[in-house]
Amino acid sequence: MCGIFGHVSDGRGNQMDGVKAALLLQALAIADQSRGKHSTGLAIITPEKAILRKKALSGEEFVSQGDTEFLFKSRILACLGHNRFATAGAITDRNAHPFAVRVDGKWNFGIHNGCVGRTRRLAKIFQVEEADVDSETVFRAIARQQNGGVKVGEAISKVSEVISGSADFAFVYLNRFREKALYLWRSPDRPLAVIDARKLGLGRWFCSTAEIFEKAWASLRGILGNIEKAGLFEAAPYRLYRIEYGPHSDLEVTAVRELECRPVSGCRAERNYAGVLGEGGRQLSFLSDGSEDRRLL
Repeated sequence: MCGIFGHVSDGRGNQMDGVKAALLLQALAIADQSRGKHSTGLAIITPEKAILRKKALSGEEFVSQGDTEFLFKSRILACLGHNRFATAGAITDRNAHPFAVRVDGKWNFGIHNGCVGRTRRLAKIFQVEEADVDSETVFRAIARQQNGGVKVGEAISKVSEVISGSADFAFVYLNRFREKALYLWRSPDRPLAVIDARKLGLGRWFCSTAEIFEKAWASLRGILGNIEKAGLFEAAPYRLYRIEYGPHSDLEVTAVRELECRPVSGCRAERNYAGVLGEGGRQLSFLSDGSEDRRLL
């Protein structure tokens, strides 16, 4: 298994809000290493540029060696974070997540928890080079379609349909082609929580589990405010979500489409994560009334 986490912002917060977001991302890189210590990586989007930093280090080592210092020097509009437990591909800096793919001159980024399986078939169908890490092949297939004129939601749907019979997954894809948006989707076996911290001036977040997010929050000893003010929901399996980020965004979560997927029959490694966050809100310990998210979704 791997751990995924991240953040989107409207960029309208003050300097202290930016420091708080950087601190929480740093804390998540450490807390999330419980799901994988083979490598750690971050991709961020600022108003000026994209920055990717990833190394074959545990989250704690990544932070202690100064690889998160750039977070405090950046105005972060979006961030993807990942802690890898390697199941395919060598343990190297290059094979750490996030992975970058180019769409019409723009760098997009993706992260994944799970295993894909049958990537040779996937690569053949979408006419891309099979990568050393199965996750990267997925993002290459999405980007190849986008470069061919397919809309991002349709590209994600087609790839998910192909892999769903042999894959367990929680994916996050940051798309910068003709929009500024984050896409999230998962299978039943892989958890994914979406957190609303807008009332605290901290935008939207996602994390593999609510427990990891709460642990990271608590490690900052009250700096971020009362977590009870944050709302949270568990992403529904095979539903594609979109969050627009940036100055013109309200950071609302929208359900884009239901994905056409098949039951898993192949990739079984590290499975049995269905229900980690529980049915009907079990373990959603800092959920407020949640009415906004439930109404929207």
